[in-house]
Amino acid sequence: MRLGFLTLTEKGRADALLAGLAESLRAAGHPLVAMVRAQTPAPRPCEMHLRLLPADRVVPISQELGPGADACMLDAGALEQAVAETARAIAAAAPGTAVILNKFGKQEAAGRGARALIGEALARDLPVLISAPPETRAAFDAFAAGCASELPPDPAALAAFFAGPGPTG
Repeated sequence: MRLGFLTLTEKGRADALLAGLAESLRAAGHPLVAMVRAQTPAPRPCEMHLRLLPADRVVPISQELGPGADACMLDAGALEQAVAETARAIAAAAPGTAVILNKFGKQEAAGRGARALIGEALARDLPVLISAPPETRAAFDAFAAGCASELPPDPAALAAFFAGPGPTG
């Protein structure tokens, strides 16, 4: 079982590292299932979109609050649809497929969101990499129960996590 994570304080840096790693692995032909933050032009800078791989689909996960809104809110239903699509990709994944999930955020800390995806992937012996932001790190540590490895915020180290030995060796 391989569960890796990174915790960064700089807003958006973990998103960018994980999305960049997913793109690098995809471009190299490495088997991959990912649900990572997508950088898209949006009317409001806080709008949230996820890129789902291998389908290479971008899905909005922000509520549509109307043209005068100056804030963003998570659309939990849209997130759950993205999670369901990612779960199907994990179920169909070949051995050795890398799994990259955006973050263990508030939804995951509350027992929802991508939390079940982590368990599904690990049960299939697929290595999982996720961000555990400072504000939900304690909940992630409790969830991982000492079975996760903290990785440095270095693209080469993150890629090496997936190149390392599998569960048998």
